[in-house]
Amino acid sequence: MNDRSLSLLWLRQDLRITDNPALRAAAAAGPVLPVYILDDVNSGAWAMGAASRAWLHHSLQSLDRSVGGRLRFFAGDASEIIASLVEKLPIRGVYWNRCYEPWRSRRDTRIKAALAEAGIEVESFNASLLWEPWQVCKPDGDPYRVFTPFYRKGCLSREAPRQPLAPPRELPGEAVRVAGSLPLAGLGLL
Repeated sequence: MNDRSLSLLWLRQDLRITDNPALRAAAAAGPVLPVYILDDVNSGAWAMGAASRAWLHHSLQSLDRSVGGRLRFFAGDASEIIASLVEKLPIRGVYWNRCYEPWRSRRDTRIKAALAEAGIEVESFNASLLWEPWQVCKPDGDPYRVFTPFYRKGCLSREAPRQPLAPPRELPGEAVRVAGSLPLAGLGLL
């Protein structure tokens, strides 16, 4: 039997339990360890400002209550933190919802490749767009630059987007102590 049993749920811009495909997949796979990583290392010039950080603090506070105080907080390079968690804990799979900013996409691609190479199941989901950017392109494969043709092809000619997902009935597992995790105040958002 595989001694890896935890599903790592990496929460990013999807701070909700309703209509969260990564949360649903992680919960279906077994005990869930929900984590939030404040990655100011890779964000560079796109780091959040003060107003966004205040909003984030209160959103994380609310989400932590929604998951029974089980959300774990980290600050630093997400690649290193996830690798460390996979090394220290019995994590069998890592689940997240996709972000589309170029710096996040590049980082996530590297993380996904490293996890797959280590034999860890990894899945990412679309939780914020009606369709993926690559699903609505011009016949030559380029993205639309004019709204009307995009609207006609993307909104009028496609099947309806998926319906919102209900939250999982329960979040399997228990609160896990994780070395290196911070209290929410330790993220320095306020």
